Amino acid sequence: MEINPNYIFELQAEMLSALSNPKRLMILKVLGKVEKTVGEISVQTGIELQNVSQHLRIMKAHGIVVSRREGQAVYYKVGTPIFAECCELVRQAIVEELDKKRALINDSNQN
Repeated sequence: MEINPNYIFELQAEMLSALSNPKRLMILKVLGKVEKTVGEISVQTGIELQNVSQHLRIMKAHGIVVSRREGQAVYYKVGTPIFAECCELVRQAIVEELDKKRALINDSNQN
């Protein structure tokens, strides 16, 4: 069965839309390759517990994170590591571009 390429682009747009929130990107970065509870994510990101839970629900609905329950605790982890890797690559590219701009400004100020 062949998948319609337009359908894949639609899914990609939905996924990127779900990742278009800075707090969700922070959560994704904090999760990395380690599963954590909502409380741990809240402490590490500085985002309130209730907001972390809301963001995780959205991310889970899009398959970005998965969860498992252990007693009273719910643990979250990245569902497909390539999502986190992709976001990290974009972040690194942004940092590199900012470094280039900073270097250009410094060079122009020295002349």
